[in-house]
Amino acid sequence: MNFIFKNLRWKGLANWMLNIAQVLLIYMIWLVAGKAASFFHLPISGGVSGLLILVVLLLTRIVRPAFIEKGAELLLANMMLYFVPLVVSVIQYTALFESAGFKLMIAIGVGFTVVMLVTAMTVEWFFQWTRKRLLQSHIAVRKQRMTAPRFDEPT
Repeated sequence: MNFIFKNLRWKGLANWMLNIAQVLLIYMIWLVAGKAASFFHLPISGGVSGLLILVVLLLTRIVRPAFIEKGAELLLANMMLYFVPLVVSVIQYTALFESAGFKLMIAIGVGFTVVMLVTAMTVEWFFQWTRKRLLQSHIAVRKQRMTAPRFDEPT
């Protein structure tokens, strides 16, 4: 019985190590993209260029979704931790929010809406594209099966 609990403990540790490795892979892509964006003086941030690099790596199947799935789930599950500095900065710059608060809220609201819409449209496009490729491969396999000679039929 003790052997089973030991294996379960090692399995949990292995899952955490896998999660950490996947988060590190995502972080390395972001870091390299940020360095490249600053080196080449690109007008986009490292996060956006990192996302584009990750999409290209996923589309070319250099990186499989399973390689980053658990790490991405971990990052998304703890997303609220990333917004704590935003709240702290709002408290720190109360004078700025008192003088231009409405303009800032409009800018933040529009930016948030644009980011959410672009993200949703990108995800929807990617899933439609994936479904279309899967359907095309199923159709090709079916056509191949239909044109292949059958050896079980009498001639």
